Amino acid sequence: MAYGILSVVLFLIGFFIARNSSDEIKTIKRTQILLGTVIEVQIRDVDEQNAEDVITKAFAEVKRIDDLFTTYSEESPVWKLNNSSDSIISVDPEIYSLIVFCDSITKLSNGSFDLSLDNLTKAWGFYTDDPKLPTKAEIDSALLNSGWQNIVLLGDNKIIKKEKVRLNFGAIAKGYAVDKAIDVLKNSGIKQAIVNAGGEISVIGNDWVVGIQHPREINSLIKKIKLDGFTVATSGDYEQYFEVDGNRYHHILDPKTGYPSTGLQSVTIINKSNTFADALATAVFVMGKENGIKLIESLDNTEAMIIDEEGKIFYSSGFEKFLIN
Repeated sequence: MAYGILSVVLFLIGFFIARNSSDEIKTIKRTQILLGTVIEVQIRDVDEQNAEDVITKAFAEVKRIDDLFTTYSEESPVWKLNNSSDSIISVDPEIYSLIVFCDSITKLSNGSFDLSLDNLTKAWGFYTDDPKLPTKAEIDSALLNSGWQNIVLLGDNKIIKKEKVRLNFGAIAKGYAVDKAIDVLKNSGIKQAIVNAGGEISVIGNDWVVGIQHPREINSLIKKIKLDGFTVATSGDYEQYFEVDGNRYHHILDPKTGYPSTGLQSVTIINKSNTFADALATAVFVMGKENGIKLIESLDNTEAMIIDEEGKIFYSSGFEKFLIN
C-alpha cells in the first residue's frame, strides 16, 4: 500500500448514486486498493468488453502514479529524492512539474499546504497501523526538518533540498491520479464514467450524483451534489485519526505548529481540476473557515463547503448551485 492504512470510511466520502438512462447501457464497475485507499472506476457503455479494457488502462495509470509518488519503495523516484545527499537534486520531470504546482498552492495558502511534512507525518505514526501522540521534543525535532523554506526550485527539473527534509505527496496524489485516469477514459472515447479515489471524484457526463460523507455519522451522507464539468475533493478529520483522553488527533497537520489543525471537521472543494481541489481541501482545512472562504471567493470556478468543529455548515457564494435534494 503506497500511502498507508486503509480507513474503512474512505470509500463513503465518495458514495454516489448512479442512474442508467437506458436498459441497453451497461454499468461496468471495478475497484482496487491503490494510493492507500479504494479506487473505484465506473463506466456506462453498450460495449462491455471495451469498457473492461478501458478500466484496465485507467487502473494501470493510477498504479503508475502510485509507483511514482510512493515514499515507501526504494525504487520510487520520490524515495530517491528524499534520500539523496546531493546538493542539487535532479528530479523526474513529472514529479518536478507537480512540485511546481504545489509551490503555487503553498504560496496561495500562505504556507497552509506543504509537501515537506513527511517527517512530521511519521512522528505521528499516520499512514501506519500504529499512530501515536508524539512528545513535544519529537514534534520539535520533526519541525526542524520540515517546511517549504527548506526547498528551492531551480528550474530545469532541479531542486535544492535540506538533506533531512522529506517530501510526501499524500495530500495531492489522489487528486492527480483521478485527473490522469479521467484523461485515459476520455482519450479512449468514454462518454459516461466516474473515478473515485477515496473521496476525490471526477466524472464524465452529467448524470452522476455524488454524496458527501457526514463527518460524524458513519454510513451517512450530509449533502448530495451533481457534477457537470467539475470535480470534487473532501478532506476531513475522520479519515485518519486516533483519540487520547477524549481528544481527536487527525492526519491534517498544521505546518506551523506540527499538530493537527483545529476548528473544522471537513472541507469539500469543487473545481474543474481534481489535483487542485485535493490540495486546496487540505489547505483550506488548515487555514480555517474565515481565511479559507476568503481564499475560495478570490478564485475562479472554485467553491467550498466547510463544516466547523460544532458541525455548522458554511458555503462559498456559488456552492449551493451544485446541491440537490
